[in-house]
Amino acid sequence: MFMKTRTVIINIILVVFIMIGLGYLARYRILNLWESWMSEPEPESVTLAQIFNRNNGVMTNQETNANSPNTNVEVLIPDEFNLVVPFTTQSPLAEWTEQDNESCEEAAALMVHYYWQEKTFTKELAKEELQKIVDFENEHYGQYKDTTAEATAQFIRDMWGYEKVEVRYDITIEDIKREVAQGRPVILPTAGRLLGNPNFKSPGPPYHMLVVRGWTKNMIITNDPGTRKGEGYQYKPEVLWGAIHDWNGSAETITDGRKAMVVVWPN
Repeated sequence: MFMKTRTVIINIILVVFIMIGLGYLARYRILNLWESWMSEPEPESVTLAQIFNRNNGVMTNQETNANSPNTNVEVLIPDEFNLVVPFTTQSPLAEWTEQDNESCEEAAALMVHYYWQEKTFTKELAKEELQKIVDFENEHYGQYKDTTAEATAQFIRDMWGYEKVEVRYDITIEDIKREVAQGRPVILPTAGRLLGNPNFKSPGPPYHMLVVRGWTKNMIITNDPGTRKGEGYQYKPEVLWGAIHDWNGSAETITDGRKAMVVVWPN
């Protein structure tokens, strides 16, 4: 009897190990299936030209456009919305060097800059542009790592000459949507590990920046430079909002950082 029980236990253990092994080998396929199941179909894309022409009905009750600095304008927030924002990862050539790992702020800012310039990326061009930003920051500020929302806004002003770049604090998801609905993609600082993105190398970055470009009925659409699958990556609103924290100098206390967003107007 004892021998039979022991044999059964050993067989169960072997089956468990085999299942774990098969799961590990198929982890990327499982991950893809999970992401496909969680994501919702993207709404029809809205271009910058459509925003300026006000053909999509987003602008209401006041003559305004993406150039307007008026933050009090009443804006209709549609149920679904999706800006066309060019995408690059923070490691365009998938090298993931130390500099690449620290370049999410630069990549997020670059995507917004290219949106306003109506340009698109190649991997090589994105790599070159990110290097220019890092060089600029090192030359003008002495470092490029872990830039706060305000520091990120400052290099956007200084490097590309944008006259209006605002950092807003203590924000809500509705505040983010209001900006995006007016054609302004939003840069968010986050406590990256709270995002729970399964594509991040475990345990994920303590501090991370991404771009919000739209939403579905139940999800927020981002361009997340932290993964090659980050174009149009969707987060649950409560997950994204919970992760929004500005850098406060410490990975251990990042969740004490204020909720903030960076908004850029074209010149």
